[in-house]
Amino acid sequence: MDRKKQPEIKPIEDFKIERAELKTLSNGIKLYILRQGEEDVVRLDWMLGAGNCYQDERLVASFTAQLLKEGTRSKSSSEIADELDFYGSWLQLSCSHQYAYVTFYALNKYLPKVMSLANEIIFEPTFPEKEFHTYKEIKKKQNIMDSQKVGYMAHYQFLKSLYGEEHPYGRIAEPKDFDNIKLEWIKEFHKKFYVTENCMVFVTGKVTDEVEKTICSALESIAPSGRKIEKRTSGTPYPDSRHRIFLEKKDSVQSAVVIGCPLFTRTDPDYHKFSVLNTLLGGYFGSRLMSNIREEKGYTYGIGSSITTFKELGHFSIMSQTGVEYTQPLIDEVFKEMDKLKKEEVSEEELNMVKMYMLGEHLRLVDGGLSIADNIISMVGNGLDYDFYDKTVSSINDTTAKDIKDLANKYFIPENFYTVIAGKEA
Repeated sequence: MDRKKQPEIKPIEDFKIERAELKTLSNGIKLYILRQGEEDVVRLDWMLGAGNCYQDERLVASFTAQLLKEGTRSKSSSEIADELDFYGSWLQLSCSHQYAYVTFYALNKYLPKVMSLANEIIFEPTFPEKEFHTYKEIKKKQNIMDSQKVGYMAHYQFLKSLYGEEHPYGRIAEPKDFDNIKLEWIKEFHKKFYVTENCMVFVTGKVTDEVEKTICSALESIAPSGRKIEKRTSGTPYPDSRHRIFLEKKDSVQSAVVIGCPLFTRTDPDYHKFSVLNTLLGGYFGSRLMSNIREEKGYTYGIGSSITTFKELGHFSIMSQTGVEYTQPLIDEVFKEMDKLKKEEVSEEELNMVKMYMLGEHLRLVDGGLSIADNIISMVGNGLDYDFYDKTVSSINDTTAKDIKDLANKYFIPENFYTVIAGKEA
């Protein structure tokens, strides 16, 4: 073997994501089973249609999700924590625009105990008043501190500008919202949306017949609510008429900049090829924005672009922080780089480098059962099917230099872009 010779990079031509088994239980819960792993451990993910778009008042959805673990009909928060530790389990709670998520890791031998605890936490929380007020004050202080950071200011103003302040995607919590939130709202929200008919469960790991039987039995012990679950859309955006917004922070030594425009969801036919364009422009360390604005001009330590997709809408954005004196030059260079992609076809060498990077990253996303599970959860949550992942490799491989130029001309329209700057006037 010649160790001085670089190994050949082989193209990836065919790819299929592993399918999960789907069962619909007697109480309406949809159970996805992914049999991956040799260790006697499983990960359980509950996904409930109880995200921010279902709340009528700010913070209710996230507070409901985070306070689940603070007490149940038979256990206090400390007893829940002790029981999780005793059984070697781990719990994570989160909330997105569309869904609330509850994740447990459990050893197979303790699965019956963990499933019983999970049922209590998810479906029988008591939301103790003391824990509610403690959590509220902590989150309020965190919000006040975050709101003073230029990066936070620019990012959330961008979302407000793009979607409108009353739209779920642009509705950003403020200190007054923490003062206004009521415990009764949380209890009512939980009663309405944390029901079996509104619940999907994903199990990943060494799922034996016995493990499957234990999970199904525990889940089916929860009685259905019998209520018709409200399905709510995010609604129509109400974008700001101003396309350039400056937020002043006099003591700032840096400016945060966000530049972006409305975009499509992952179901759009342009999604995969636009992802190549995004990576080329600012989606990895070797991107054009990094090469020009960081390496050549020295305006910033980091700059990147990304595609953000929700279930119904999406956007493209470029984010960076820079010295106050470089703010406008940085913005100018961003638009120059986008304009260059509209006028000149990218070289095959550069395009192939970007494709290889993206394909490598794609394989990492499905490296192991947990990664595959994450993608299946995302797929189901976004209303996609397995074809979305199966076609990723071929879509990337098929993207041409002409495609990149055509997409740049289609989407990089200056008047559609919003530019938000937070910092000090130069």
